[in-house]
Formats: sequence, C-alpha cells, structure tokens
Amino acid sequence: MRNHPVPKNGPPVLAASLSAEPNDSASSNPHFLHAGQVFVSAEGKPIALILGSCVGVCIWDPVNAIGGATHYMLPSWDGRGVPSPRYGSVAISILLQKLLEAGANRAQLRAKVFGGGCLFDSLREPNSHKEPHIGSRNVEIALEILAKAQIPVVSTAVGVDRGQRIVFRTDTGDAVIKIL
Repeated sequence: MRNHPVPKNGPPVLAASLSAEPNDSASSNPHFLHAGQVFVSAEGKPIALILGSCVGVCIWDPVNAIGGATHYMLPSWDGRGVPSPRYGSVAISILLQKLLEAGANRAQLRAKVFGGGCLFDSLREPNSHKEPHIGSRNVEIALEILAKAQIPVVSTAVGVDRGQRIVFRTDTGDAVIKIL
C-alpha cells in the first residue's frame, strides 16, 4: 500500500468510493464529529463529519474492529497556549493514543483521509497561488504524520473544492462520501 500524494495546485485526489446513497451502516444514528474533536469506538459505530478545508482522518484496526476519527481545522500547533485537537499535529496523536488504549493493534491500523478543499479560492490574493492553501496544508500534515507512524493510507478523497459529508464505520473502515 502507498500513501497518496497531495496535489500541488493540480486536480484533487479521489481514491475512495463516492456514493450519493447512504447504506444501512452509514445512516444508523451516526456520532457527529465537530471540528476539534476525536472519537474512538471499540463497537461498530458510524461517525459523520462535514468537511471543507478541514481534514478528517479515519483510522481503524480491521482485525479487532476498533476505529475512530478526528476532525481538525489547522495543520500544526505552534506551541503557544494549550495543545488542542483543532490542530492536525495534536489531533492525530490523540487519535492514535485513544485507538491503542481501546485495544487496537498498531501494526494492523489503516487510515483514510478526507477533506482539505479550497472552498474560498476566490478570496485569495491574485499572486498567492504559489502558497498552498490551508486545506492542502491540512492534508499534507496528515499524510506526513501517518507516514512517520507507518500507518498505511488506503484511500483519500482530498482537495475537492466543495464540502464533503463523510460517514465512516469504526469496525469495518467503510466510508460513504457525499459531495455537498
């Protein structure tokens, strides 16, 4: 398995199955994950996320059927104030810790990454296209941290310049994506 690169001012990476029709597992009372939150379950539970430039990282252990997700707004905590899962560098670390505490086997973990769009491209300064937007920086930090942790990224749906509604199953790793 390989990590998926983040497009640099190119087309979005779409490597997850897209579906407009929720399946039974995706529609059964999901836990809604707001920005700055982390959720892990050792029971089969759907998690719903609404993403734009924010990123959702979903990780699960397919053998032990334990999984979880985080939804963060900014790539890296700068060390000032209190570390918060609003930052990818903090959120992914907390997610991994909670998964291991719930009984997941680190060697069996798999990840999916969603979001990281540039929904407000028209608000950029005319000469700022050289600088990556916040969404692509959010995706880059996720892929970098997961690579360092040696957790395979099995699919991504990133860089879409529209909102996404994701419903992720903690036990199977299945995800349903609806472009908003």
